[in-house]
Amino acid sequence: MRFTRKNHILGKISVDTFLKKYWQKKPLLIRNAIENFQSPITKKDLLKIAQNEESISRLIEFKRGLWQVKYGPFKKSDFPKKKGAPWTVLVQNMNHHFSFADSFLNFFKFIPYARLDDLMVSYASKEGSVGPHFDSYDVFLFQAKGEREWRISEQKEFTLDQKSAIKIITNFKSKNFWILKPGDMLYLPPNIGHWGISHSDDCLTYSVGFRAPARFEIQSKFLDFIQDNLSTNKNDLYKDPNLKLQKNPAEINQNMIHKIQQIVNQLRWNKNSINTFIGQLLTDPIETAIFQAPKPISLEVFKKDLSKKTLVLNPKTRMLYIKNNFYMNGEFIEANKKYAVQLRQLANDRKISFKPNLDKKDLNALGIILLPLYLSGFIDFIQ
Repeated sequence: MRFTRKNHILGKISVDTFLKKYWQKKPLLIRNAIENFQSPITKKDLLKIAQNEESISRLIEFKRGLWQVKYGPFKKSDFPKKKGAPWTVLVQNMNHHFSFADSFLNFFKFIPYARLDDLMVSYASKEGSVGPHFDSYDVFLFQAKGEREWRISEQKEFTLDQKSAIKIITNFKSKNFWILKPGDMLYLPPNIGHWGISHSDDCLTYSVGFRAPARFEIQSKFLDFIQDNLSTNKNDLYKDPNLKLQKNPAEINQNMIHKIQQIVNQLRWNKNSINTFIGQLLTDPIETAIFQAPKPISLEVFKKDLSKKTLVLNPKTRMLYIKNNFYMNGEFIEANKKYAVQLRQLANDRKISFKPNLDKKDLNALGIILLPLYLSGFIDFIQ
């Protein structure tokens, strides 16, 4: 689904108003973001995925006055069965496991893909919660089933429980609270204290989170990128043929300092190298993403499929572009600018269908570009 200013999930609030007045500024409650919503994802589905070795999942309980957390993958016997014992299971990246979850993210195309992280789904029994906490990223909390109360704080400073296994606010003071029913949604900017408490035994909440890389992460990864792309001759050693006797052998002399400064100053990067770094950084897949390579096929077979079937990105695939330069899963895609239109469509829509009457030369060129991505499991065909 291509995004327009009308097919969003913000209710009566326009996209422009939301971005100007709410995004990263203040919370927004949206009643009936999706009317008559019935969750295709069930508690059974969620617990099954939580047992998958490729999933990222947590089980949170409040026991003996402490918030306790266990990390998956889980066994069926790990889930509490005692009635009246509040518990919560959270599973990240549900968009990697359910086509519906992947398509649900289309409602949020008013935020660039470069910022979009994943769809997390949580189940909570009655009174289940993860405690009062805050997140360092933006999040949309969509109520998919049952009811959940959200308590919101306007505090600027928080005290965290040092004994808890998770970051729990001990001085939480509620300013507002709302009870969300299926179809309702709450947007929270970063660092807003919140506390969600289930009011039913069938509480399912969809959390759409957004990436916010730390400044240190960006800087350190850029230094790694520069190191990996050094063009300096590694065998070119430090030289000082005009070395002179110095009075103090332990002193680093000014001549040596100057020479090393010159070597360091030879490190150079330009706009193109920074853009390449940005494209690779923002498309780097999550650590747990595993791409299954398909059965190898020839270029001729691939071109036939390309002319008849729809090509789609793997749900785990991240594809972005800067003008006519394209990046997928941390890699730069070698492609002629002539085919930038098709690649932009694939990146924006996450799928593309090529016309059967596509010129043979163009079909061959696109096949050469896309076949390696197909063989890596990054893209696939649907009928």
